Amino acid sequence: MQTNSVVRASGGRSGMTLIEVIIAVMILSGTLIGLSNFTRRFQHLTNNHDALAIASELATGRMEVLKLHRTYSTLVSAFDGTTETSSTAANPSMSQFPGYTRTTAAVRTGPSSTADYVTVTVTVTNTATSTTVSKSLVIAAF
Repeated sequence: MQTNSVVRASGGRSGMTLIEVIIAVMILSGTLIGLSNFTRRFQHLTNNHDALAIASELATGRMEVLKLHRTYSTLVSAFDGTTETSSTAANPSMSQFPGYTRTTAAVRTGPSSTADYVTVTVTVTNTATSTTVSKSLVIAAF
């Protein structure tokens, strides 16, 4: 009579070889390096975005002050060439935003029979991140 017995092959193994472990560690290391580069770039972009958002708000605030100026004939003399920082008197105030500089330029076209308007450009710069935001506004004679 013949008995059925299971014979294990001599080449069977129950674990990982050293080469497999080294390859797995290399794949994991490459993934972690890529993830760290992504995190660094993401942090940089987030900081830049915050600076751009603040600069945009400071420029918009200045534009609103310009819109409220009631004497058209004094727009250029009142606002052209003004530069404001957190340490100078500014309208609106910039005291909570150190490192930002806001410059206003106003140019009048006319007066003539066909055109009379003032073009105002407000530029806000953050010295820490070297970001710059410029906004322009055209105000017609009133």
